[in-house]
Order: sequence, then structure tokens, then C-alpha cells
Amino acid sequence: MFAIATITFKEAIRDKVLYTIVVFGILFGLLNLFLAKLAVGDLQMIRSFGLAGIYVFGMVITIFLGSSIIYKEIERRTLYFVLSKPISRTKVVMGKFLGLFLAVVLTTLCMTVIYLIVITYEGGGFDILGLLAVFFQILEEALFIAMLIFFSSFSVPLISAISSLLLLFLGHLLDSVVKSAEVFGGVIYQVFLYASYILPNLEKFNIRNAIVHEIEIPFTTTFLVIGYALLYTVIFLILANSIFRKREL
Repeated sequence: MFAIATITFKEAIRDKVLYTIVVFGILFGLLNLFLAKLAVGDLQMIRSFGLAGIYVFGMVITIFLGSSIIYKEIERRTLYFVLSKPISRTKVVMGKFLGLFLAVVLTTLCMTVIYLIVITYEGGGFDILGLLAVFFQILEEALFIAMLIFFSSFSVPLISAISSLLLLFLGHLLDSVVKSAEVFGGVIYQVFLYASYILPNLEKFNIRNAIVHEIEIPFTTTFLVIGYALLYTVIFLILANSIFRKREL
């Protein structure tokens, strides 16, 4: 399993398109220096802009790497070679998850370092609260990687990417949609209410606004979000493994 994770990690960080996305992410972070001049040292705006950039580019990288993680192995027929060894499909799924997660975390941290340098340069000191926001983002990325592996276990990359994007937007709009549906009531409200219980509510991982305005995040909230991420990550990995084990290769 760890051998597969290592190979997956190396393949991910060697991808030329990944480097392009990371470079754009770093340049986006450096744009904070220009923004700082326009905002006349407004750290709230700089932090908001920087954390949003880390999130957007981090999710783009996650979707790019994860949408074809299993499908491309089947297309290249490398998976046939792996499964010819004494290794279970469960270990293949877990190895792919761990390798991709490490690659995504590494790229996210690279952009975070640039963010911290910019904030320190502008007189904001070491932004510990910003690191907490990035930690929450990494939890969301772990859940999202598991979701992508689930889709990749039975569909082509394009469908996996589109499905994941839809769930990404819906996951962040779920609370607003339920509140809007409550006005109409009836069946519409019940459908969205039950959907909110089943689908992952990704807005739980969004604490960027609270961090920017230096609102304290309780420890209980942090632990609950960690448990929430672990729960859905495990569920998606179990579903992906179940489908992958039944798939004929």
C-alpha cells in the first residue's frame, strides 16, 4: 500500500500541468504585495485575498489530479500489472488516496509559505490563524480526494470532474439552499433538507472569513470538523473500494 502511495505521489509531483497550476498559485500569492500597496497595508484584505487564492488553486489541483487517478491506471493497463501481485484492491485504493493526499498537501503548503512570507513582510507577523484556515482546507481536500476516487472508480475523468465540481458548489451552498427552500416549504424543503443530511456540507471547512476578522474558533468546533472530515472520507473510500472490487478488469 505504501509502495503504491509513494509511486502515486511521485507521479503527481512530476506532472508538468501541476507545476503550471502551482506557479500560477504562487504568482497569485505574490500579487498580494501589489494588493498591499493598493490597500495601504489593509491586512484583512490581504489575508482574505491570499487565503482565497490558496483555496481556489488547491481545489483546482485536487480535481486535476484526482479525477482520473484510477481510470488512467486502467487505460494504461498498469493496474493489471499491480493486481497480478499479491495485493488487494483495497490496498490499491488506500495507496492511491495516501499518495494523492500527500501531493496535494505539499502543493498547498508551498502556496501557504508564500502567503506567510507576504503577511510577515507587510507587518502582520506569523499568521497562526491563517495556518488554521489552511488546515481546515486540507481536511476538505482529503474528503474531496476520497470523493474523486469514488467517482474515478466507475466513470471517465470528465464525468468525475464535473460531478465533483457540482458537489463542490452544492456542498458550499447547502445551508443557503435549505434556508431558501424553507420559505417554500412542502416537498421542496423536505428534499433539500434530507439532501443536507446525506451530502457533505463543505461550508463547515470554510473559516476563512472568521480567520480574517480574527474571530476565535472553539476547540470543540475544530475537533468536530476533523471528525466530520474523517467520517465522509472513510465513507467515500469504502464506497470506492466496494465498486472497485466488483469491477471486472
